[in-house]
Amino acid sequence: MKALLAVAACVAVATVAAAQDQLNAAKDLYASAAYEEALTTLTRLHEGGGGAGASEQVEQYRAFCLFALGRTAEAQAVAEGLVTASPLLEIDSADASPRILAMFNDVRKRMLPGLIREQYRSGRSAIDRKEFAAARSQFAKVRQMLDEAEKVGVKDDTLADLRVLVEGFSELAENAVARQAPATPAPPSAPPSPANSDSAAASSPAAPKIYAVGMEGVAGPVVVRQDVPQLPRELVAMLSGSAKTTILDIIIDEKGDVERAAVRQSAIRMYDSLLINAAKTWKYRPATKGDRPVKYLKTLEIVIKPAGDTPLLQP
Repeated sequence: MKALLAVAACVAVATVAAAQDQLNAAKDLYASAAYEEALTTLTRLHEGGGGAGASEQVEQYRAFCLFALGRTAEAQAVAEGLVTASPLLEIDSADASPRILAMFNDVRKRMLPGLIREQYRSGRSAIDRKEFAAARSQFAKVRQMLDEAEKVGVKDDTLADLRVLVEGFSELAENAVARQAPATPAPPSAPPSPANSDSAAASSPAAPKIYAVGMEGVAGPVVVRQDVPQLPRELVAMLSGSAKTTILDIIIDEKGDVERAAVRQSAIRMYDSLLINAAKTWKYRPATKGDRPVKYLKTLEIVIKPAGDTPLLQP
């Protein structure tokens, strides 16, 4: 059995080494402007899996070759696959021409908003399932992707609102993970003297800045005004004969005003901006913890019917 495992390991190492040799050969062909020959080698690697550590490079060079051959649409499709798999992917400027770098940058700018929202939805789903450690990791990725979107010049005003929501949910997840962690017994010590009791209180962990449903001792906000905008007639046809649901996350501040709003799940993209603008005019009696008003994260479902009726809002 050990002998078989050793043989299998040797075969695997040899396969990876062979794939790397072919990738290096393709790189050399690309550098010498032999794009067709390089693409043939890379396509063979792509169809064979490309080797565990080399597949991303294989795809990058496939895009380079396709772009150099004038097959721009195919190059963009490969770039889209790379960005989907790795939204923070960076292309080495030493390996690609300025035009190829610009193409990848355009693909990133176009795709990042959707990928960010998808990652945000994953984090929110983890929160709903009370998988707080996973949620913390998901929201950390969202923050990185938001930073990348800002760096490459994505123009999307809703991402600023989304960042605030991400920070709020990150804080919720962080506090939940801390509460779930087993307590480490502290060594016995003398009780704090009156002189240092104030400083000890000041150094204790701060309470969460943003609260949400299910948190102990928190009473949710009460609706004062929450009018949902009518779906424009020209958008009704986009429902394809079935009702669709938009999921909206909002932050309600201590005065009962909607500070931020972001669409987590979109039914009709062109309706989202109308909904977000309307949400910022809504009014509530603020959530409270004890007698103190607090910021609160609230999730709403807006059901849009194909008959063109006023969308139905569900708390």
